[in-house]
Amino acid sequence: MNDLRNPTALTFVPGPAVPAPDLDRMAALLFETSYLEYCSVANRLGLPPRQLQRRQNIDPWLRHIVALYEGTRLAGFYNAATPAQYAGTPALNHYRDEVQAMDAAYDAFVARHAGADDLFVASLAIEPACRGRGLLDVLLADVERRALALGCAAVCLTVWQSSAALPMYGRRGFTVRGTFDDAYPLFFDRLHCMARPLATTREET
Repeated sequence: MNDLRNPTALTFVPGPAVPAPDLDRMAALLFETSYLEYCSVANRLGLPPRQLQRRQNIDPWLRHIVALYEGTRLAGFYNAATPAQYAGTPALNHYRDEVQAMDAAYDAFVARHAGADDLFVASLAIEPACRGRGLLDVLLADVERRALALGCAAVCLTVWQSSAALPMYGRRGFTVRGTFDDAYPLFFDRLHCMARPLATTREET
């Protein structure tokens, strides 16, 4: 696959085949998509925040992760699966107590708004040096390909109201299904669940 604005070859690599240094980089990129630095401090394992994110939000989900490479360089990645697939993956939450409660509320919010026939994108990030060159569309196209292969009706994700990604998803046909307010007293920000029907669904309506 190639981005017409960049002659360097783009390739997708499944999570289990991604080298360890790039998995570390994915964990670091997660901090740009949420308030995970705050959540990770004083975790129950006593790990540095990036190590905690690698252990909690990367390693258990490798079979759901796909990395995008530009040549030999990591350009971005996504973590996406159906709710049933995520439920079948054992994972432990190592956040401190008050973050555990907020995380449980977030999980309940996702369960209410991401349907059984949706492909839920738990995380998606692009390297800063690779932004502005159409790679979001490249990643979303592969997400949609996976969703169609699984027989899903829509792609669903969450994004913070303050994030520059919110209008980007809006321009790509994602609409808000629900809003998570529980974190507002802490971060003064709201999290939106957004969804986009798959191409076949859009064509049928």
